[in-house]
Amino acid sequence: MDKSFDILKDETQTKEIRYISFKGNLQRYDFALMQHEEDPSKLVVIYLQKNRFAFLGKEDLDKEGEIEHVFHETEMEADEIRAFLRGVL
Repeated sequence: MDKSFDILKDETQTKEIRYISFKGNLQRYDFALMQHEEDPSKLVVIYLQKNRFAFLGKEDLDKEGEIEHVFHETEMEADEIRAFLRGVL
């Protein structure tokens, strides 16, 4: 390892990851979900097709434009994602 960096944290963890793929009316969606370590009310939601992620809880689904912004989706696509996530969060 390069000695020119001061490492602040270097740890390895084993996580349980849930992979879910579903077909909406507009397209297919593939997600990986895992528990957020520091806030148990949220999940780390990884949108595998777009390589984007967010820390989301149920309250985040009600924030206007949140899903559109974090996953770079249209309003219609975000509505499909939002409806799906309401069932798994």
